[in-house]
Amino acid sequence: MRRPISSYVELFYDKNVISWSKRLLGLSGLWPDNRNDVRFFLYITYVVIFTWLEIVTLVQNIHDLEKTLKNITLSFPTILIVLKAVMFRMNMHLVLPLLTVVKRDVNEGLYRSAEERRTVVWYNVAATLFSTSSALSLFFVPTLFYAKPIIGCLLSKYNNCTLPFELPMKVNNVYEITKLQTYALFCVYLIPTSTLLTIGATGADSLLVTLTFHLCSQLSIVAYRMRNVNIEPKIYFPKMKALVERHTELLRLANILANTFSSLMFVQTLGLIFSLCIVVYQLLMTSESGEDMNTIHFIIYSCAVILLAFCYCFLGECLINESSEVQMACYFTNWYDLPEQYTRSLIFCIARAQKPLYLTAGKFYVFSLETFAVIVKASMAYLSVLKSII
Repeated sequence: MRRPISSYVELFYDKNVISWSKRLLGLSGLWPDNRNDVRFFLYITYVVIFTWLEIVTLVQNIHDLEKTLKNITLSFPTILIVLKAVMFRMNMHLVLPLLTVVKRDVNEGLYRSAEERRTVVWYNVAATLFSTSSALSLFFVPTLFYAKPIIGCLLSKYNNCTLPFELPMKVNNVYEITKLQTYALFCVYLIPTSTLLTIGATGADSLLVTLTFHLCSQLSIVAYRMRNVNIEPKIYFPKMKALVERHTELLRLANILANTFSSLMFVQTLGLIFSLCIVVYQLLMTSESGEDMNTIHFIIYSCAVILLAFCYCFLGECLINESSEVQMACYFTNWYDLPEQYTRSLIFCIARAQKPLYLTAGKFYVFSLETFAVIVKASMAYLSVLKSII
């Protein structure tokens, strides 16, 4: 007997809201509630050394266009990961008020009715799916790059062929590898690479998505309760007062969230634009040369980049829509049946809700579905310039 769809959805429901983000950020010592400087130092040291090796390789192969582009494809995201980790480490204390409110909401109950529960579950599951799917996809891409040279080396050894020892990741070896034992040591050193890069790429993003979707669900609940508030004066005033105070609190938290992640998202947006440009160019080159395995790699990579950009823009679109919905909820209440002093309070609430909440990238880009089109167009424009130059 098949279970209903809602039962499958419940599997991804996180009752504590922030569990997945806590797991990812905790591994690198960047969870705001439980900062671990030693763990962060070990994490950032490993990633910086790996990034430095990639940059050295890039400089050494600068005369070879094909090798340079391949190295940029891998080194550019790792540089962004280092920048994101350091920037989040500097600003993560700003997120503490949001985490406190989330824990309070969980303890007091996230919903009161079946309709509110559907809203909470939808946004909660969306945040969980983003965290898990982005982590898996971004883990899969470097793992493919890691496994390909090892498999090729093992097959060549098995077939008794000679093959230069190629490291799994495109990094500069400290000295020339001539023995299998030395090659094995470098491979062991690079084993944690996929995991650590995944943590750096998705940890802060997962927290941003989780907190934003939580705010969206609570804004939707505020709008729902405003539409259905009892207009009996003795009941209306205390309930409406509580809803206005809740709305004000959510606005304050959304501004904190936007300010905390604004500079980080600016770096991420630039990274998405240039990464998509370079990856699509690599995809075109490999498809023309007939390298099937490399083509598959770059298809997966480009899909992951496009999906990530769409998720950010969809996230911002949800926040804009839910914050704008509050003013409509105030307007569609039976305000004409209320005393004059109560209708005045609605005017102030509507006026404040007319300015929607935004997620911005360095105060330049407002994340929305329209911005997604801008990111794709900018990437294709840079791609055209790159093709004309090269």
